[in-house]
Amino acid sequence: MICNFLLTRPLEPAELTEVLAAVVRVPHRQVDVRAGRDALGERDWDAFVLCTYHPARGDVAMSLDIQVQPATAVYGAPATEPELAAAFAGATGVPVLHPDDRIDPDTYWVTAPTGTVTRARLLASGDEPTTYTVNPDGLLSPCGA
Repeated sequence: MICNFLLTRPLEPAELTEVLAAVVRVPHRQVDVRAGRDALGERDWDAFVLCTYHPARGDVAMSLDIQVQPATAVYGAPATEPELAAAFAGATGVPVLHPDDRIDPDTYWVTAPTGTVTRARLLASGDEPTTYTVNPDGLLSPCGA
């Protein structure tokens, strides 16, 4: 499973490792977290979870590219991006945005730490690091978790 998460506040690499290990239910040594600029360096390509993080600006503080190996299903890990987003948000207390590719590229699901899911329109700049803005007119009604 490949997930793209946007977080409303940054987390330290050690915190990302701990949370991903807990929600995916694997040992810490099976989680490899790297900054985007270091993503191809000394990576543990055999880890069950690979996470690459990037800074962002605006309404989003950090983006995560997460790859979870299929072998984690044996451990009872979340099987879908929405399930992982809910577990991650609940464990960190940080709302998680992830794309809703079925609507349009600017529409995201926002999963609150309480499990409430809402759709939002997110505007991204073309600069580096990317500046994200939640379009106030783009907030849609909450959906069931």
